[in-house]
Amino acid sequence: MTLAKFNTWLVPIRRLVAARLRPLAGVLAAALLLGVPFGSAPASAQTAEELAAQYGRAAMEQALQTKQRYNLYGIHFDVDKTAIQPDTSVLLDDIATALKDFPDWRLRIVGHTDATGDAGHNQTLSLERADAIKAALVARGIDASRLETAGAGESQPVASNDTAQGQALNRRVELVRLGAEAENAKRLLKAMSDYLAAQQDIAFDYDATLEVITKEDQKLALASSGSVTLHRPDKVQATRSGGFADVAMLFDGETLSLLGKNQNRYAQIAVPGTVDQLIDALRVQYDRPLPAADLLLSNPYQALMPDVTDAKDLGSGVIGGVECDYLAFRAHQVDWQIWIAHGEQPYPCRYVITSRDLPSQPQYSIQIRNWRTGAEVAPAHFAFTNPTQAQKVELNDLREAAELPVHFMTGDTQ
Repeated sequence: MTLAKFNTWLVPIRRLVAARLRPLAGVLAAALLLGVPFGSAPASAQTAEELAAQYGRAAMEQALQTKQRYNLYGIHFDVDKTAIQPDTSVLLDDIATALKDFPDWRLRIVGHTDATGDAGHNQTLSLERADAIKAALVARGIDASRLETAGAGESQPVASNDTAQGQALNRRVELVRLGAEAENAKRLLKAMSDYLAAQQDIAFDYDATLEVITKEDQKLALASSGSVTLHRPDKVQATRSGGFADVAMLFDGETLSLLGKNQNRYAQIAVPGTVDQLIDALRVQYDRPLPAADLLLSNPYQALMPDVTDAKDLGSGVIGGVECDYLAFRAHQVDWQIWIAHGEQPYPCRYVITSRDLPSQPQYSIQIRNWRTGAEVAPAHFAFTNPTQAQKVELNDLREAAELPVHFMTGDTQ
């Protein structure tokens, strides 16, 4: 499961997480809905003009201090341009003053647009406008290293784009405060990512839980266990066994083979390339996510971090008897947490993704045990040999290899 997967699985299932983990490659990440309609963010009872009129520097500083974020509606640009209009100077002066008053603060400046026009153009425009604000703050004496920029385009609306009032609410600048704890969390995650990327051979066992929500708002937890063996750059073997599935997956750099052991049936698809390319194809094309897929990529940090708006180093925790660094991250639709082993092998011990789009906040979690690398990894076979004379079927017919039991139906299909 990836952040991007957890974050997009609910689109066909009524929408969820992501990952981007959208990012989460992307990235992870999905709680599944069983007939629960997707609930968009509640529309604001105020207009953008009213919110701009209510602005005060003290309120902005308090929000950044306590909530780590603040939406600004008083920064105006020329239409479809990056030029900042003169009436915005007071706001820019206030942001610069706040940064001078709180010298330990760092800010991410995120541009947002409405959905008018081309999505790609809107994303570029939103980033360029954020860059223009950064340049204006640097001109006011703020060190550029304290400022990050991002462009969300039209991807994170706070109101409907069907009305002019909603469009105005969606056109905004978001300030996100990044503190020292955020930098430490990023440093620890980057160290884990670098360690994982340096290992040619990795093997581990896992226990995973995927929560689903019924139309009666009952939360169900689907538990499974399995193992993963990875040989970079282009081979992986994984198993998953639960109350409804007993599945093996093999990839030899050319062909992906999926075996449903309960029905003794298998399917094969051509996916030539690396493990990274396989993970992307499984997420985007085939709806067959690998366990802990974000962590198997050649650059986990790059896959996990693009949509992160907040990061925290929460100290230590113990997972399976292993002392870990406990980190928590917040993205636009999901929260995710990771526990990383102390020492020279900073491997992930536990990884949890939580959907914030749904009131029940379902989770996907995976706990890793029996971690091995290098010579500790036993030789593995990555090509399918079919010793049980399994029947070959099309991938869509291999329903027992899906993430949900066959008697579960999602969204409008139930």
